[in-house]
Amino acid sequence: MNTDPMEILLARLYGSLDEVEQFLQEPGTYARHCGLTDEQVAAVLEIDAASLRFAANSFDRKRKSR
Repeated sequence: MNTDPMEILLARLYGSLDEVEQFLQEPGTYARHCGLTDEQVAAVLEIDAASLRFAANSFDRKRKSR
């Protein structure tokens, strides 16, 4: 199975608050390390940090409430 690197990156970010903070330190480097294309890296760089943290926290609370 060949999964899109963008899907993998987003799953990592939404699955771990630690990953979010690592990503936010150097988003371009993190994205390229995940194998994203230049176009995908440009799209990822537009992600709002506050929104990303909010989403990751929300998913984390949902996982912990089960």
